[in-house]
Amino acid sequence: MNLYRALRRGTILKAIVGEEPFHWIRPRPEVMVFGSKYGRWAVDTTGISDSTVLVSFGLGEDVTFESALIERFGCSVFGFDPTPRSIQYIAKTVSNPRFCSFPYALADRDGLIKFTPPPESVADQVSASAYAKYDAMDSNAISVPCLTLSSIQKTFNIQKIDILKMDIEGAEFAVIEQAAASGWLSEISQLLVEFHHFLPDLTSTQTRNAISQIRTAGFDISWIGRTNHEYLFVRRRKAPFTAA
Repeated sequence: MNLYRALRRGTILKAIVGEEPFHWIRPRPEVMVFGSKYGRWAVDTTGISDSTVLVSFGLGEDVTFESALIERFGCSVFGFDPTPRSIQYIAKTVSNPRFCSFPYALADRDGLIKFTPPPESVADQVSASAYAKYDAMDSNAISVPCLTLSSIQKTFNIQKIDILKMDIEGAEFAVIEQAAASGWLSEISQLLVEFHHFLPDLTSTQTRNAISQIRTAGFDISWIGRTNHEYLFVRRRKAPFTAA
């Protein structure tokens, strides 16, 4: 897996010249991949049960990962995406009562945030972003409500978060910086993040800094996706005590 990722799309060469972060990982048998080819993510399945709570930001139009965890483990999912296409997709697709969805974006502040879609010329990007420097005057830009994680937990009475997923189109850098400052990562066991340094005016340095902040908060990198953008961070396990 490490070698495949190193060779794919010239990732290792991009890392050498500073265009991509690159981290070797040690495979763990407890880590399993769920979801479609487009929507796949990995989790450490150790201890996941019907009492596990997954909070997923950036549902888009593929919830095969979230649905697979519900089907396999019976866990509860709180999903968030404020974009109209995602809201319509969720309304047509999701019926499981263990999957609750809400039209809010995750941000480092409460209020409104402006999402701008990518231009049609960018064929491989379909998701709107508040941070990528697309055309700020685009007539298709929309303002959507956003909340901090703390506000989301209070507003929707989410008592705990075991697994947090963020696919939030560049907002992850500000959110992770806030998390590092406030310490709210300490209550989470697993963190899944797609880093969007490949979008306009976002940089691999931002991703490196964010990864460093997450690791400093006590997480190890346990899986990296095929594109080198999706990461699974699992809280570092304490070494078992052995008597002398």
